[in-house]
Amino acid sequence: MSLTENILSNKLCFQARILSRCGREACRKLIGFFFTCDQTLTVYEYRNFGKNRWNALPFITRGVYLNGGRPYCLQDIYQGAELRFCTDGPHLPQSLRQQPCLTLRVTDVDDTAKRALVTQSGETLHRLSKEELSDQNTLKEIQGAVRDRLKGHAVRTLINLGRDLQTLHLKSDWIQQKELLRRSLMEQLCLTQQDFEAVWRIVSRRAEGRVHPADVMRAVTGEMSENRKVYVKLDPNKTGSIFLSDTEKFYRGKQESDAALSKLSLLLTDNSILVITKTVSYAEFEDYYEGLSIEIPDDEEYINNLRATWSI
Repeated sequence: MSLTENILSNKLCFQARILSRCGREACRKLIGFFFTCDQTLTVYEYRNFGKNRWNALPFITRGVYLNGGRPYCLQDIYQGAELRFCTDGPHLPQSLRQQPCLTLRVTDVDDTAKRALVTQSGETLHRLSKEELSDQNTLKEIQGAVRDRLKGHAVRTLINLGRDLQTLHLKSDWIQQKELLRRSLMEQLCLTQQDFEAVWRIVSRRAEGRVHPADVMRAVTGEMSENRKVYVKLDPNKTGSIFLSDTEKFYRGKQESDAALSKLSLLLTDNSILVITKTVSYAEFEDYYEGLSIEIPDDEEYINNLRATWSI
């Protein structure tokens, strides 16, 4: 086997998405490769150039990228993992270069291939440092307390928080952003000053000082698992927003008596901007379902609700 063949055969393929409240960015279809021979990784974006014509274009240049001061390794790549990059890459669109950092969420990975590569490469298990374990436990405790307090009004609260985040995007001063975010989270989630500072510190450390308000909110409330997400199926063109008329084609919640399903009216009618534009943005849709996910912790029940709400 040639050197090139060896390099290409010893790679792990994974799928990912961008963590962003911008629907156009979040809906980008990404596929990545991690090469065990030199611990490099690269990411491509699948782009549609017409009927049944898809091309894979460079997105993240192949290279060694660091995670907490060490190169990413096989064990860093699993469903739900977050991969962070600087935004000065040559292939990133201008909209992403303006962000403090780029975070990708791994949505799917071939676990069988991964186990074989770990065995073959002899990669040792990376153990979390005391600081990383402490951060993990702190977030878990804060998220648990917040989600318990949200029970019964999670949908409306997260929709309101999402609108607050939209306002924050208009503020260029990060100090002002932090203060407004702190007030919003303390008011709507009853978050203490101490807990807010702890979350901000953890997010800042993980992102090497490049903090985005949406990352802080996500760290406070947690996020639903990948198998609960449905937006992309309603927005096949990946525009980042969908017309109300299009949602009505798929929506059949009016036929259901379940109280949880009827709450969708909060998203579809209780929004002055939406009434004017006649569209639902990716962020608004995700906020609604993040709230519903908190109200329905059981996966089977949640999936059944999705199937009863949308004919997709």
